[in-house]
Amino acid sequence: MNVGYDAQRVTTADNIGISFRVAGLATRVTAAVIDGMILAVLLTALFLGAGALAAAIARGGSSQAQVNVGFLALLLGALMVIVVIAYFTLFPVASAGRTPGKSAMGIRVMRVDGTGAGLGDNFLRSLALVVDVLGTGPLLMFFHPQSRRLGDLVAGTVVVRERTPVTLAAAATAQPLYLRSPEPGPPLDGLGRLGERDFQALRAFLSRPGLAPPQRAALAGLMAAPLLDRMDLPPHAPERAWPPELLLERLYLQLLSRLGSP
Repeated sequence: MNVGYDAQRVTTADNIGISFRVAGLATRVTAAVIDGMILAVLLTALFLGAGALAAAIARGGSSQAQVNVGFLALLLGALMVIVVIAYFTLFPVASAGRTPGKSAMGIRVMRVDGTGAGLGDNFLRSLALVVDVLGTGPLLMFFHPQSRRLGDLVAGTVVVRERTPVTLAAAATAQPLYLRSPEPGPPLDGLGRLGERDFQALRAFLSRPGLAPPQRAALAGLMAAPLLDRMDLPPHAPERAWPPELLLERLYLQLLSRLGSP
């Protein structure tokens, strides 16, 4: 289900909704170039090592030496293919869907159902590189709504952008509260039965952005009912007739005054 430009939403088997932003073609190509440069260094070192070994064998001058050099060339080709496949298979498994190139660009691989891509998924993606590097991959990514290449289609994966990490400064900054009125209202009976944990839960609710009004009202109702019961208010208490959001706001403001929390 699409929830906005380059944004997608899926529901897991546990009925949990996950939103993510798809990595675009330019970002993925840049990540591939970085990975290609790293692989070029690895493959060059492998080639030079094999070349030195072949030269040593060739100095033997015998027909058997020529056979050995030919076999070494075939072995080198196979090893190069194995290194490329292993690079794009093992790095994502060990680094939560990231190769060094993807990590540098802030993207990673996951399954389209929102779960992590496993060893088999990444192996299939790596095998499909044989076709994707011939031009099929960029072409498919350009036209596919989720920028998926052949390897992604075969393995059931998608490359997504990482969420922006939370810095220590941002975490330490108090979030703004969404209050309709700064008035704490009349003193509430049973307030003494609530404590710091309740205060923090109320603050988390009142500082939570992005909730649609119906969702906010429903969540407020779920929070208000057990708090009223813990306060041991009688069924006919006027506070039970208040709108849940108003009750939570007044509870927060009165607890703020009593507990002296920032």
